[in-house]
Amino acid sequence: MNSISDISKTLPAVDITNYRDKNDILFRSLHKTCIVIDDDPTGNQTVYGIPLLTVWDVETLTDELKKKTPIFFILTNSRSLRVTEISEIYHKIAKNIIKASAITQRGYTIISRSDSTLRGHFSAEINAIKHSEDFLNTLTIFIPVMFEGGRITVNDIHYILDSGTLTPVNETAFSKDHSFGYTKANLKEWIEEKTNGNIQASEIASFSISEIRTLDIHSLSKQILALTYGTYCIINALNYNDLDKITQALLLAEKNGKKILYRTSSSFVPSYIGLSKKELLDPKDLFHNTTKNGGLLIIGSYVSKSSAQLKYLLSQADINNTIEIHIDQILGSNSISYLETIIAKADRHLKSGKNTIVYTSRKLVTGSDIDTTIAIATKVSMALVTLLKQISTRPKYILAKGGITSHDIAIKGLGMKRSKVLGQILPGIPVWEMGKETKFPKIPYIVFPGNVGTEESLYTLIQKLS
Repeated sequence: MNSISDISKTLPAVDITNYRDKNDILFRSLHKTCIVIDDDPTGNQTVYGIPLLTVWDVETLTDELKKKTPIFFILTNSRSLRVTEISEIYHKIAKNIIKASAITQRGYTIISRSDSTLRGHFSAEINAIKHSEDFLNTLTIFIPVMFEGGRITVNDIHYILDSGTLTPVNETAFSKDHSFGYTKANLKEWIEEKTNGNIQASEIASFSISEIRTLDIHSLSKQILALTYGTYCIINALNYNDLDKITQALLLAEKNGKKILYRTSSSFVPSYIGLSKKELLDPKDLFHNTTKNGGLLIIGSYVSKSSAQLKYLLSQADINNTIEIHIDQILGSNSISYLETIIAKADRHLKSGKNTIVYTSRKLVTGSDIDTTIAIATKVSMALVTLLKQISTRPKYILAKGGITSHDIAIKGLGMKRSKVLGQILPGIPVWEMGKETKFPKIPYIVFPGNVGTEESLYTLIQKLS
């Protein structure tokens, strides 16, 4: 473990130039649309006023490019899928983007957005895009920093910052993930590990924080232009000053013809499009109706941080407002009647004006391999979807905890096809406004990532919404 203050002392002074505004101007000058292909619904946790799509047919993509939409997200939820499904989906998305671009004569940039703690199908998703005709010769830039959640990269090592202390990600619970485990925190070595040695650590380039802080934009951009196609490159950054500056150099390289595919976490997106910072949302601006019904919280995430947040929330909540869904009952032969009981109880609570907490039992049930584990998770998630589809009471708001949970509830439970992210209610926690096609149009939908916040954040948010 390292102290953030000790590491900062070894680095050159931060360049405090306002590169964010410069990025806005430069991005607009490219006359391109930034398309963020997101592997779960939490990647919009740093942006606002941006469309979110759950379909990616040529007609839909053509419509967005015709409107010259500056940026939109495509939500794939691929983190919950099998590798065989992912390759097909990402290749299809890339193909459809290329077709839509040809129809509209509108250029684009692709950001493959994934988890800041390095969980996800890195190799399968990147390879599927790169095997499409427009991406055979590209530079791949890897930037997993997410400052809102304390994820930073220094000396090519990816850390989690908590209370001033830096812990390499391979020493955290995230590296022990049952589907996406890893052993390396050095990102060059991590890529080698995740590609089974097909990409060697020694072949991977990187930009250090010292280079970013001391070199001018044109020097940085020249170095990017000099990188050969097929190269993977790591970006180190301690804060948005570092990220905004190197992003300016990347945009300039694109303007000079460099073809770049990005694999990043959430902080890169606002930096790339030059999105100005926005204050946290005020709850009073979210509720446009006078419903006296309670809010609905659905907690499905099993990461340790989610479980700790749930435990704290339950210690403060009225036990009569909580509904535990037992996984063994969902996987059992009487799951239908069991769910009917849960749904009736949730309806009663909501109508009485109570905030209703529905959560899955905390014992993690896994299969013999990744595919069977994902199949179990899918069945549990579908039980939560059924609850949403069958409740008759419109909640004041819906909060979903965890990526897979929030995706399935929004799309399969509420029927979302296109919505808009309004902003963040707490750092790293976005609020969507559901589209008119959904079960509850205009309802505030809060996507609470599994790995964001402190132990008290979930409780704090509920108090804020009350």
